[in-house]
Amino acid sequence: MSVKQVACPICGTLADQSGIHNFNLALYECGSCGRYVIGEYLTKIDKDIFASYLLFNCNLFLIGDEIINYFIGSEETFEYFNKEHPNSRIIRINEVENWYPKDFSERVDYILLGLAKLSDYTGKSISVIGQKGNSLLFIKRYIGDKLLSKENIDEQNVFIREYLSDQKLVKSEYNQLILLPKGMERIDELQKNLSNNKKVFIAISFSEEMKVVQEKIEEGIRRSGYIPNVMNKSEHNNQIVPEILYQIRQSKFIVAEFSTNNNGAYYEAGYAAGLGKEVIHICNDDKFRKKGHFDIKQKSTVLWETIDDIPEALFKRIEATIGKSK
Repeated sequence: MSVKQVACPICGTLADQSGIHNFNLALYECGSCGRYVIGEYLTKIDKDIFASYLLFNCNLFLIGDEIINYFIGSEETFEYFNKEHPNSRIIRINEVENWYPKDFSERVDYILLGLAKLSDYTGKSISVIGQKGNSLLFIKRYIGDKLLSKENIDEQNVFIREYLSDQKLVKSEYNQLILLPKGMERIDELQKNLSNNKKVFIAISFSEEMKVVQEKIEEGIRRSGYIPNVMNKSEHNNQIVPEILYQIRQSKFIVAEFSTNNNGAYYEAGYAAGLGKEVIHICNDDKFRKKGHFDIKQKSTVLWETIDDIPEALFKRIEATIGKSK
């Protein structure tokens, strides 16, 4: 497989490009975006949003040393691609857009968490130059297909760096940022909220046949010390879809039940994965083997033969992947 250096088609950083055998796709290894595969979907994505998403989710916050091909493309192509490259994960456009910070305060939180990840020690100067810096600071580089001028990009960089500095969150020196005590306090609070969170969202069909399954899932979650949250039991005044997304964002992780091939559960699991949250899949063993969707067959799934198996099996999985809540 020949490798050549090209501009990353998403962020513009110099990257290694290689072809994928039997597929009209290209594999890129970029210092900012990480390792990803993309083909015809390049014309369908918002490059600014994807550049930041890939930096944060497929580069900075990778878990473990496993090499993963992040696939940007259609579900159909991924189904075939994943058979030859099982260490792949699909990235869906709607998941990326839902992950992207919705307001300025959330954007600042993400930036601070990113700076913390890049800080090996207190007081470290972190470079925010080039496209990696642009992705970290959520700099807009395109309007439609048109690339903004260097002056427009520099204006945004100066604005966000000065804001962070004025708020005493960071010290800004030339193209370097240093986290200050106030910034570290905000990071500590963010991480504390994440680590202490006990809510677990359950993605499941609301059909009559799944009521007992839902109760058993709740039992397994409670045994682990967490608080189950399912929308048919939540009291809220908002529209159902925005409220679901909000509840997922507020959860430590989610449990998604796929025995009925419920489209809502697939969407909610994908949304949570796009946020970087742990998703525990659970499914009836017989139904899973007969018609389990390819996108959950590639993952480690909790399988149950009888309903009474669920609490113990789920408890063990939570303990192994998340840990019991104290």
